[in-house]
Amino acid sequence: MFDDIKEIDDDNIQQLRYPESIRTPGRTWTRYSEKLQEEFTGFESFEPEIETEGDVEVFTNTEAVEEASDKFFELIRADENKLNYLHAKNVNTVVYIKASGVSEAHISYNAEGSVLSHVVVETDPNTELTITEETECSGLNTSFTEIHVADNSTVQYGSVEKPGEFSYSRRKAFLKRDGKIDWLNGIFTGELNRTQIETVLKGDGSETEMTGVWYPVGEQHHDISLHAHHIGDKTKCDMDSRSVVDNEARSLYEGLQNVRQPADDTKSFQDQETLMLSDEAEADASPKLMIENPNVEASHAAAAGTVEPQEQHYLESRGLDDEKAERLVVKGFFEPVMEEIKVPRVKNKIRDEVQRKLEQK
Repeated sequence: MFDDIKEIDDDNIQQLRYPESIRTPGRTWTRYSEKLQEEFTGFESFEPEIETEGDVEVFTNTEAVEEASDKFFELIRADENKLNYLHAKNVNTVVYIKASGVSEAHISYNAEGSVLSHVVVETDPNTELTITEETECSGLNTSFTEIHVADNSTVQYGSVEKPGEFSYSRRKAFLKRDGKIDWLNGIFTGELNRTQIETVLKGDGSETEMTGVWYPVGEQHHDISLHAHHIGDKTKCDMDSRSVVDNEARSLYEGLQNVRQPADDTKSFQDQETLMLSDEAEADASPKLMIENPNVEASHAAAAGTVEPQEQHYLESRGLDDEKAERLVVKGFFEPVMEEIKVPRVKNKIRDEVQRKLEQK
């Protein structure tokens, strides 16, 4: 729709594949409909609601394309895979944000139909920016976010996604010296959700925290990847995510901490936990460390389990029935991650969505 964003050779589409995800012997966990490509057509331009505070400039759609110029798809390649290509060709809402000082930008997409959004953010040095994206739509949802974090700048980013049947999100940040970004991602609706969040810790002393909250139920399928690339010295990454899986839903997690050879004195930690509420639910986790420099602190862990019988018995002995006891267990399971969320607007939204799902049971 916005042809000036990126020139794309249509002949290459036949060579591109859909994004890969976790594979186990004899099984590919995430499969895409053969007709998915046909659904990427006929989207109308969409104008989101945006609230700002502080020293921040915001441009939308055609004006955003002109102001951001070649920053679009600078961090995320349009030809990386077939879904990136389809997003680039059909994006129907574009936002460019330039921030300095202490500032905030809150973007809301609420549409009867499809939302294919692309956001580019640039900060000046010594900036403190809080940015959120909230999406609720009935059709397709693709959401791309590219964030350039300048020297000694901090970005707090949070997203809450409530798409229709299909959702694909790509988020990536590039950090300079002493830059920091905290990611928060929460997904609650949609039948198939594929999300990848990626941080490039280029500058010395840069760091990131990556937090996820997911709650698939019914036959929902959530496929989440968190990647961090340590390139500068004294960089740090903490990944902490939790998912609750019920009914016949699936939860997939891939975490990657990649410490490059030049990166000295880095710290890499990741933890992923899944609570299974149904015998028919499925979960798989693949935490990975790729270490090219031995001068590193690094660890990873992943665990999946059911509600402990002793815990269930204790709650029921205090007068709670099965349903109320399970609700309390779920809230308690999410709470350690909820306490880490620094953006009240997003924390409250996630609490509301968790409560809504519990009430639907």
